[in-house]
Amino acid sequence: MVRMWTFGDNKVWLESPDIIRLVNVGVFDLKLLHELNQVALELSATHPRLYLISDVRRGTSISADARKTLSENPEAMPFVGTVLFGASFALRTMANMMGRASALLGRTQGAPFGMVETEEEARSWVAAQRALQGAARAS
Repeated sequence: MVRMWTFGDNKVWLESPDIIRLVNVGVFDLKLLHELNQVALELSATHPRLYLISDVRRGTSISADARKTLSENPEAMPFVGTVLFGASFALRTMANMMGRASALLGRTQGAPFGMVETEEEARSWVAAQRALQGAARAS
């Protein structure tokens, strides 16, 4: 049985072996960021390396306070990799601007971030990251 967390209209669950799935509806705000971190913290005891796949087809934006937190503290996303799929043009633009600003300010995160069109591409992205990170750990 799959355990699911519900935060308003947003849903989060674990997919074995190491994926946290988020279905984001509406604004990704600071409250959702904190709730997502609590889930990751709870699961980290048994799953020390977690990837986030976020379905943002129904997401609308990232709140100003969440953008500020993420840009000032990239560790606010405690995942070894994060990929969004289905983002609108506005959401893709916002995420790209946040990434560029963090890079310019020297606040780039060690964990990779990606944006793709489909869930299948998101799963492929995670598989590629697993392979890269596994190879890096082996050397």
